[in-house]
Amino acid sequence: MVVNLQQLSFTPKTANTSILGPIDIQLTEGEWLGIFGGNGSGKSTLAQLLCGWLPELMSGELTGTGDVFSLPLTEGNLVTLSTQRQLIQQSPQLQLSGCTFSVEQEIAFGPENQGIPEEQIYQRVDEAIALTHCETLRHRHPSTLSGGEAQRVVMASALAMQPKLLLLDEAFSRLTPKATHSLLINLKNYTHKTGCSVILFERHLLPAFGFCQQVMLLDTGKTIASIDRQRVFAAAQSTVNMPDAWRALGYLINQHGWKINIPNNDDELLHVLKDKYAAI
Repeated sequence: MVVNLQQLSFTPKTANTSILGPIDIQLTEGEWLGIFGGNGSGKSTLAQLLCGWLPELMSGELTGTGDVFSLPLTEGNLVTLSTQRQLIQQSPQLQLSGCTFSVEQEIAFGPENQGIPEEQIYQRVDEAIALTHCETLRHRHPSTLSGGEAQRVVMASALAMQPKLLLLDEAFSRLTPKATHSLLINLKNYTHKTGCSVILFERHLLPAFGFCQQVMLLDTGKTIASIDRQRVFAAAQSTVNMPDAWRALGYLINQHGWKINIPNNDDELLHVLKDKYAAI
């Protein structure tokens, strides 16, 4: 089991009540989980806990069961955990090291600090650059990157660590939908080959919804719906950003009782609407 959370709740040191939980998650090797919710839903707090920030970068109390790779969330140190877990957040400039003079050096920074042999580092850097479409950025100085370019470089830096769990907290916020979709396809192929598990934390339904085997909706730290894609989609209408056509589908499900398999992308949505209206 990669992630095992059972009735997990978190109360910060400065609070009297929990701000997250109870949360239940069981994630296996190579599986993708999408956790959706608006601002203040608890997505980032959960991502940080799963990355191992407690107690080094966070303070508070956990109740319930919570472990990643059979290690309790309160154990381990970030340096050691970084070989298995990588968290990418929505502000890429804050995740650049500030210690390098090229994108290539930036991507190599993590593996170098792990003492990995030089030949393996070169190979990891090349693979990460290809996965994230950073070929034209290789020799650029990190300070010259745009927001979207920086997000791709941060993604490449995380992949160069060859993690077994990738936590993506609105990690595509500066990218176009087309670029996001292309990166997700590459990541999907990567996880098929490596067994890396992925958790996406998103306030936008698409395109993440269609890539995940499991889905969950959070609101003010509580699980509103999980597992059942139709329940999650129906409940997400008021809190998660989605195109108007998808919101119209949610209206038809909630107000007119449509029973359908939720589509994974725009093409499937079009087929669903055509089939339904052709049958009327």
